Amino acid sequence: MKDTFQSIGEWWEWVKGRIQDFFKNVGRKAARGRKREFSRLQQQLQELHDLQLRGWDVMNPLEAFKKELSEHFHEESRRIIFRSKVENLEKGEKCNSFFFKKVHSAHTPLVQLRNREGILCDTKEDIRKAVTDFYGDLYSEKRSDGDQAERFLAGIPRKVSTPAREVLNAPLTLEELHIAVKSFKSGKTPGSDGLPTEFYTSLWDLVGPDLLELYEEMEQEGVMPHTLREGTIALLYKHKGERCDLKNWRPISLLNVDYKILAKTMVNRLKSAMGELVHPDQTCGVPGRRVADSLALIRDTIQYITDRNIHAALVCLDQEKAFDRVSHEFMERVLQGFGLGERFCNYVRIMYTDIFSSVMVNGWKTDPFPIRSGVRQGCPLSPSLFVLVIELLAEYIRKNPNIRGIPTPGDAKKEVKCSLYMDDVTLFCTDGKSVQSLLEACKDFGKASGAKINVDKSQAKLFGRWDLCNEPLPFPVEAGLVKILGIWFGGTGAAAKSWNERLAKVKQKLGFWSLRHLSIEGKALVLRNDALPVLQYVTQAWPLLANVARAVNSMVFHFVWHSKMDRVKRTVMHKEHRKGGKAVPDIPTILRAFFVCGCVRITLTNENKDHSAYKVFRFFLLPVWRRLGWDKWENATMFNWDLPWYYKEIEKFVVEFGLNCVTPSLWKPRTIHRLIRSRDTTEPVSDLPPATATRVWENVSSPSLTNRHKDIAWMAVKGGLPVRSFMHSRGLCPHRECPRGCPAEETTYHLFWACPFAQRLRGALKQEMEAHIPYPNITHHSVLYGLFPKTHSVEAIQGCWRILCCIKDILLYARTRLVTNGEVVSREACRRMVLNLLRDYTDKDNKEGEKEEEL
Repeated sequence: MKDTFQSIGEWWEWVKGRIQDFFKNVGRKAARGRKREFSRLQQQLQELHDLQLRGWDVMNPLEAFKKELSEHFHEESRRIIFRSKVENLEKGEKCNSFFFKKVHSAHTPLVQLRNREGILCDTKEDIRKAVTDFYGDLYSEKRSDGDQAERFLAGIPRKVSTPAREVLNAPLTLEELHIAVKSFKSGKTPGSDGLPTEFYTSLWDLVGPDLLELYEEMEQEGVMPHTLREGTIALLYKHKGERCDLKNWRPISLLNVDYKILAKTMVNRLKSAMGELVHPDQTCGVPGRRVADSLALIRDTIQYITDRNIHAALVCLDQEKAFDRVSHEFMERVLQGFGLGERFCNYVRIMYTDIFSSVMVNGWKTDPFPIRSGVRQGCPLSPSLFVLVIELLAEYIRKNPNIRGIPTPGDAKKEVKCSLYMDDVTLFCTDGKSVQSLLEACKDFGKASGAKINVDKSQAKLFGRWDLCNEPLPFPVEAGLVKILGIWFGGTGAAAKSWNERLAKVKQKLGFWSLRHLSIEGKALVLRNDALPVLQYVTQAWPLLANVARAVNSMVFHFVWHSKMDRVKRTVMHKEHRKGGKAVPDIPTILRAFFVCGCVRITLTNENKDHSAYKVFRFFLLPVWRRLGWDKWENATMFNWDLPWYYKEIEKFVVEFGLNCVTPSLWKPRTIHRLIRSRDTTEPVSDLPPATATRVWENVSSPSLTNRHKDIAWMAVKGGLPVRSFMHSRGLCPHRECPRGCPAEETTYHLFWACPFAQRLRGALKQEMEAHIPYPNITHHSVLYGLFPKTHSVEAIQGCWRILCCIKDILLYARTRLVTNGEVVSREACRRMVLNLLRDYTDKDNKEGEKEEEL
């Protein structure tokens, strides 16, 4: 088939078109089938209703119909959950308002836009034209001033080493393309061809060799096929400024996966060279560097300036559409200047030749327009390319004697001048002349590269005695705190403001998650994966404050219990499952560990000891490390006896948890947290020896149970269920007696074992239990703890334990209906519900078995 086409590229376009048509047809047929099925169900329901009105007995057909209708709505719910793109999905979770909100929030329309003339547009055609005009102008060609370009290119201090150049320019291999494909996350929005990452990962053996052949042909021809050059721009609101101003929207390019595979391969090659080419001041896009390095440098430099009352200005540059204004001509010369090699530069040139995009607005696309400047946000290669381009500006600033920075402690020859994270540039200057020279350098760099500094949105923060009359600044001066990389700096209250902002975000997130009926297991997962990272970011600059720790704990357990009342001690909740806890993350302790580990990393395990930032960090931290025995005194090293308040947390944390003996190389957040948790003791179970208690905790957290049944089984042991005995002890219920009229006190033991209703329900399910274990062998220890005679097989015990957990689930449900609504759920209804839960378990086992067979 390939032989009938003039090129591999032409054949590849044809193949993708056929695949796209095939899946579209399948989707249309499936949609029509679902519509017909729903119409049939509606008609059948009407017929059964009519027969019932005529006196016919339709109970059996109606039961079968209900099951069929339930399955139909279950499939619809699964589609809504899939469209919501929620990652942390709990097993067995039902569709609810949370997922509908996620689907609808993803499609916020642009109602009004301001056009070139500043006039508000609200019609479809006017909005489309305003968008096309704006991005057509933004991505128009930016000519590079040759003289200025030569000036900056001449300042390139480092070229790529020979081994790294050989890696960059080696022929493409199938193996590295496969590595690139596997690095992509699944479930992401595909490009215009509609082929997602999953298509390439599942069919790699089939399409991989063809892709390699396509890329080799592209290298020879110097151009990509049409769909690889195409991009679809999705607009994301920055949540600042007017929504009608397109400058306040971030353009994210949705690119086809076959393009991204090549781009990711180039990134993987470039990683080996980035550390050689980019100065340590830039902490983005270089393996081993983190935004924490920039935040810590800014924090400690401000502290050093303040302690010594140094005359200085902190300048935060705002670059207007930094990614989108880079001159392609200048970028190519930068890559050549760094000596990246012909093949690598050729591939980058091809990836930016004759490319074009359309903007997706309110569900429709604008006409395509050419992209003649900028690096595409959404392309895996774009961050690395941008870092290399802006490195020339940073290097010029470092070497410019007219821009004076902050002398480092103990070494006046070295200065702290700039800190960069991608396009966020923060600078320290000690006089007005330096600030003016900085602005001139930025303007000259703009002529060379197309970049543009937004003077009005840039800001300066002054320290020491700065006379604005004699030394005026071209940037707005901020009297209060300044926000850099999402963290507040510049005075008292910066840490508190940073934490409070993040706390508000977490509170909003947890409020949204509360719309879902999650188990404690599911909530613990949400706290680890969604709440903790939001708070953890602040620890890269500031330690956890005591009042924030209390607020975090309160927020966490209000989310876990959906109430201000804790049912089980928090210290127990933090323990691992095998020790009788629920593995709810101890977020305050984890955050404290993150901060201390960050301090260790920037000094004790920092390999770049010649960098001026290291000297600033060690100036403050050396006394702490010396007292802990982790570092030695050096007479040649200046240090600070007056420890900043935020570094006092280090020694406090180490002593509190007895971690003095942990060597610096082991100070990783996960390692420290595991070490702290390893000291937890196993929770006792009343009237049982410690060895048996361990078996009980293994049973209640058995992987064979659903998360809901794990929760019920665990709380039955720990006494956290809202039975009357528990509620009365908390002053929340006036009675202790069983609500079913039993004279006995309603305890967990009574609810699940001794209550006559529970006994009758177990008797009704005797046949199901005896399929696994003889009924007389089932004791209250079996019901509450999952303990059975050891003579039975593991499979038999697991099967019976599941039945008992289902019975406990329905007993609790029926009891809740009785207490809250006065509704009596019959024993027969409870028996049917238990059987339904058991069928769900059987279906789950069958599906897992099918998956194992497929693998």
